[in-house]
Amino acid sequence: MTTGAFDVPGQWLKGNLHLHTTASDGELEPQQAVDGYRERGYDFLAITDHDTVVDVDALDGGGMTLLPGIEIGAPKAELGQSIHVVGIGATEAPEQVEGEPPQAAIDRLAEASEVCFVAHPSWSSLTYADILPLQRIIGVEVFNTTCRRGIGRGTSEVQWDECLARGRRFLGLAVDDAHVHYDDLYGGWVMLRAEEPSPEAIYAALKAGHFYASSGPTIEHVAIDGEHVHIECSPCVEVFAVCPLPGRGWTNWQVGGGREVVTEVDFEMRTGTEPIRIVVIDEAGKRAWTNPFWLS
Repeated sequence: MTTGAFDVPGQWLKGNLHLHTTASDGELEPQQAVDGYRERGYDFLAITDHDTVVDVDALDGGGMTLLPGIEIGAPKAELGQSIHVVGIGATEAPEQVEGEPPQAAIDRLAEASEVCFVAHPSWSSLTYADILPLQRIIGVEVFNTTCRRGIGRGTSEVQWDECLARGRRFLGLAVDDAHVHYDDLYGGWVMLRAEEPSPEAIYAALKAGHFYASSGPTIEHVAIDGEHVHIECSPCVEVFAVCPLPGRGWTNWQVGGGREVVTEVDFEMRTGTEPIRIVVIDEAGKRAWTNPFWLS
């Protein structure tokens, strides 16, 4: 039986891993941002300003775990945009060298960080060929609030699936990337399973993939036993088992669910359907995404 994050010891922690403040190009002072997320019930927050690391130890988390971080731009993608990468747990801003290949910049970021991932592939118009060869990253942002509310390109499932189909075991994260030039707060987060809300436990859970991403719904449990998939979630109208291979996957429509509100769904998958990732969609159109399950 394969259960991923849903059957490991610990507690569920809600967190945002991408945020900008007045330390770079955001509108909120770091403490203002911390206060807002704490009041919304978040358990952890990373401040990831551009090219600078905010001293989170100087801030009052009020019981919320604060993580240092940074976002860099690594030149250069196929269509001309830099490849933005977030480093969580960053201790310093890495040197950037003009004209260097993206991997060199990412290597320096990874040396200074605990966890790295690619930011907003759709906003950056990244192709799978931009992302596929990158090393020392755990995955990509599958949802980004500011990109959704700013330019309507907040989801990056296509780029994620293109890499999964080619064997890269990337994880998917939902974030805000809030700058507060408009309302881009509290729209995307990860629900992470850890034994305690310490930075060390959060980093370990991120590396292990013990989390799911959400813009609204809750995924209570996923269990995969052979070809059988069982899903429990908050009230949703669509449930997908997505496989990036041609013609594979399943939906609640195929078991007669239509757009009825469900909190539990069972699928029987075809042999050889892997990887699969679960997506649930509520009546407001908001989604949650599991990380991929590699069954073999």
